[in-house]
Amino acid sequence: MDSPTDAPAPDLERRFAAALTRLAPPTAALVVAVSGGADSVAAALLVAATGRPFTVAHLDHGLRAESASDAEFVAGLAAELGVTARLEAVDARGVAAARGWNLEDAARRLRYAFLHRVLKEASAGGGRAGAVVVAHTLDDQAETFLLQLMRGAAYPAGMAERRGAVVRPLLAERRGELRAYLLGRGRTWREDATNLDASRNRAWVRHAVLPAWEERFPGVTTRLAATAGELRAARGALEDLARTRFGRGSAPTAPLASAPAALRRTAIATRLRAAGAPVTSATLGEVEAAVLESARRGSEAAPWRRDVGRGARATVAYGRLTVERLAAGGTDAPGETVVVSPEQLPLGVDPAVLGLSAPLVLRARRPGDRIRLPGGSKLVSDLLIDRKVPRAERDALKVLASGPRVLWVEGVAAEAGVLLAGEAPRDDRRFMRLALAEARAALAAGEVPVGAVVAVGGEVVARAHNLTEAGRDPTAHAELLALRAAARAVGDWRLPEATLYVTLEPCPMCLGAALQAQLGRLVYGAANLREGALGGVIDMTAGAWKRFPEVAGGVEADAAAALLRGAFALRREAQG
Repeated sequence: MDSPTDAPAPDLERRFAAALTRLAPPTAALVVAVSGGADSVAAALLVAATGRPFTVAHLDHGLRAESASDAEFVAGLAAELGVTARLEAVDARGVAAARGWNLEDAARRLRYAFLHRVLKEASAGGGRAGAVVVAHTLDDQAETFLLQLMRGAAYPAGMAERRGAVVRPLLAERRGELRAYLLGRGRTWREDATNLDASRNRAWVRHAVLPAWEERFPGVTTRLAATAGELRAARGALEDLARTRFGRGSAPTAPLASAPAALRRTAIATRLRAAGAPVTSATLGEVEAAVLESARRGSEAAPWRRDVGRGARATVAYGRLTVERLAAGGTDAPGETVVVSPEQLPLGVDPAVLGLSAPLVLRARRPGDRIRLPGGSKLVSDLLIDRKVPRAERDALKVLASGPRVLWVEGVAAEAGVLLAGEAPRDDRRFMRLALAEARAALAAGEVPVGAVVAVGGEVVARAHNLTEAGRDPTAHAELLALRAAARAVGDWRLPEATLYVTLEPCPMCLGAALQAQLGRLVYGAANLREGALGGVIDMTAGAWKRFPEVAGGVEADAAAALLRGAFALRREAQG
């Protein structure tokens, strides 16, 4: 019989190393979240066994008398492993009370905000992409899946192996195997007594439900986790289709209503999720019913609004569905919220408005409020009448104002330039402006002014501009050069988490490169009526591709088109 030290260590270490490399390339900076519990201690030891450098991160939530001892234990482990430890303490209970969050949600939000701060610090030195390693196991996956089912989740699918910068390389491993790994090395860990408290849902599922099910259906935990994985893959495919068809942000209700029910419900769910709202079957059904009613009645449909949880609101009005994150924070008067950070802005509003001289306030409308629209300035009260907003609805609407200047009226209108272009995600304009800077560099060098930027996890990993003339190379397009540089930067030719920003609609060659790179998202500026592969000349989205990036166009299109017009005018002038 094998001794404890002969247990599954080599196989476990080999599987873990392979999973970590797949989820976080060798060049990525690593932060390992370590609570002091068995799973997270095993994760730290397994990362150490790969030989990769990493930082240990531990947040003391201040919820248990033993939490200071947990922090000391983690600091000692990091010192023993010869790695940096970042330890912080917060008052999770106080934050929860101040912000109206439940305690578990507050602890989770604070923990992940802390982990991302540590990752940003760890990645900054080398300008590298990075990953936060968390120690969720197959058992955690089964528990999460069951809890999602019990809470009425519309799309129960457990946890993703990778979500943004967070990776879960232990998601295929059993909790018992990790404990055997630690015991085989004479390692200890900290026990959290709250994990045994059956009044907590997860502890009840862990210690009462799953053991009973395992007794009746041996292997059910593994099968539940596998089912969660299958459902997540299916959900991902539907989300890709929904984004390709309906994009992001606000969506017209008529096309949503005419789509197959599964695609329509997925499009609604992605918008709820993007605003931070829980996606339950009940909420999804309510929003879907409002979308169908809006499409059926057209301009006669009354606006519909519902708070959908976690500070988000769904609005179906004037033929469009919008799900917005409402402001959260301190108020300076009843019904008013002073907005000081991007997180407090309604979804879709450009953070550039935070630079206005007068403070931003989210409030109810007031007599005399005016908003500047393309046709001129208009009283908000007149605007609501013109848009046929029912009288009973008008006082419930919020406006975003800077002093006397109204910038945005909830679900109705916004001043020009306040909303992000095409209602795209808020970073799109910022990254496209970097691509425009590359295009200007191309123009200065005598090239066709096209620039490109690749971003991963909100950070630029590569940028380039056309170099066809300088290199006498017909393939030296900005997109190809940027994709090559991005692959080198992340250490992998596959770029499923990346977004390519390019100032001009790609040609077939460049779109083909994006397909080969398994690019996650492509955003372009001006239409390319000479060589465009996304509708300018041909539409390659119509092909039966194995995978296709999400596509958004028209971001900073006027600026991109102006550069091109200027370049071609200079060429004509030079040619006499």
